[in-house]
Amino acid sequence: MNELLMSENIQNPIPIREISRLTGVNSVTLRAWERRYGLIKPLRTNKGHRLYGRDDVELIKTIQAWLARGLAIGKVSELLESGMPSQNVDVENIWQSYFNELLTIVAELNLGKFDAFFNQLFSVYPTALIADQLIVPVLENLNQEAFGNSIKKAILINRLSEYLLMLSHRQRQQAKGKRVAIIQLNTAVNPLLNVLLQYGLTMNQIKSELLGVVSVAEVVVAAEQLALDGFVVFNDSCSSLGEFQKELIQLTQTTSLPIIVGGRLVHVLTSELPSNVHLAPNERQQDVMDILNTIFPDDVLGEIQDED
Repeated sequence: MNELLMSENIQNPIPIREISRLTGVNSVTLRAWERRYGLIKPLRTNKGHRLYGRDDVELIKTIQAWLARGLAIGKVSELLESGMPSQNVDVENIWQSYFNELLTIVAELNLGKFDAFFNQLFSVYPTALIADQLIVPVLENLNQEAFGNSIKKAILINRLSEYLLMLSHRQRQQAKGKRVAIIQLNTAVNPLLNVLLQYGLTMNQIKSELLGVVSVAEVVVAAEQLALDGFVVFNDSCSSLGEFQKELIQLTQTTSLPIIVGGRLVHVLTSELPSNVHLAPNERQQDVMDILNTIFPDDVLGEIQDED
């Protein structure tokens, strides 16, 4: 590395783009954790670029584990200073509080509160964590047959999709890594989850195109014209499992590009699939990110501007 450190040297320093790849936490969130909460203390080069050590990778993963369990971001620093391991922490689940707050906002159709709520949330939590811990449970609640739920669900999907697409547009110009297409097979379900996935990939510098439901024949055109490096099939459900598996097999016969399959359907797939198909171990969006980082290891992320 040509730049000199402003502080003591660390062995094998890691730039912010690589720390994002290793942890799945985008650079914007990492900087927020540093500035607002003092959770991470990277070294700086003479030009002000952040450099991390291997201990920081483990620290960030520990923070993610606490957040997934429901610990509020504002309470993480206290636990870090106490040295208490995450498994011994009895936490009040902040995601339950967010769940109740979001349902109230949607029920009141309070669009002003909606934007403020998500501005705060997306500024400090990884997108995959928000999707897995909050949006999926809220959508499940709104899927129940109750008066007004269809309107509430439509408002949530449309408003949050618009919000995320607006944010994605701002970040797409910086994405320098591989390009993947996010598609659904058989039936379009929970499109909001795919929008969340696209935003999460974009924030982690992975170019992504949100294509929705496509036929296998259209995949060939998309792969060529978009110069794709892979596909992400993300379905939480479908109208016919048999048809879904049939289309997935046809997809594997059409392209040799990597195909990552995520969402709840991964648990019920029974067909034997070729080696270019990678099934997420769980339905979490973080699992999809982890697989992409494994398939495209060092060059999945482009150069991320590390501005102060």
